[in-house]
Amino acid sequence: MREEKLKFKSEELELTGVLTNPEIETKDCIILCHGITVDKDEAGRFTELAHKIAETGLAVFRFDFRAHGESQGNSIDLTITGEKTDLENAFKFLQKLGFERFGICAASFGGGPALLYTAEHQDIIRALCLWNAVIDYHGFLNPELPWPKENFGPEQMTLLNDKGYIEIGSRNFRLGKEIFKEMLAIEPHKVLKDIHIPILFIHGNKDTYVHYEDSVLYSKIPPVSKLITIEGAEHGFHDKKEWADEADTNTVTFFRRAFF
Repeated sequence: MREEKLKFKSEELELTGVLTNPEIETKDCIILCHGITVDKDEAGRFTELAHKIAETGLAVFRFDFRAHGESQGNSIDLTITGEKTDLENAFKFLQKLGFERFGICAASFGGGPALLYTAEHQDIIRALCLWNAVIDYHGFLNPELPWPKENFGPEQMTLLNDKGYIEIGSRNFRLGKEIFKEMLAIEPHKVLKDIHIPILFIHGNKDTYVHYEDSVLYSKIPPVSKLITIEGAEHGFHDKKEWADEADTNTVTFFRRAFF
């Protein structure tokens, strides 16, 4: 297994990613799409997952969306369509490197752009895995769970109107008005009916960030889909090794079946 840090362009921005290559040569690559405010490593979860997938003989590319990690961009300008453009350019970059068949694993806020892109490119994408994914923005626009209440509640919306941005998460990640306009207009879950490749939903039933019930509901729509519930797990599967191992094992098995 060998890893290399790579740079690629998305519009006028330079983005950074890490390509994990297996020991054997392959034309197959799994792309990992992280959530909002974090980066390509997903607090270590994507780093571990990349290594486990590569051990099966598949390459893995994890990259920083614009305004995250080592990639360029201002978080105030972040949009759903901008992240979808970043993903599109990641695909083009990997195709230039010689990869032909792809899978996607998307976590949290990365789920929306990944789902929208997948619906349009099922000719090259063989499988999609969604980890506690935000594919319906109602949970941010009308927050009920603890994390959205804290970060997207009425006080924050007042700040958005007054300042033109809010600060979310422990890193004071700034979001501007444009992304909220998009969340009112863009509905990724509505493309599920058009997706015919396998989809795996993985979600903890004690998630305080993203509604577990969304995955229960939306996993019933695609013709080929399955929901794995991780009992007692919080968002991201970070807090306990058994949660992380269960998410990893099911994800690796899912991609093995899709490609081998």
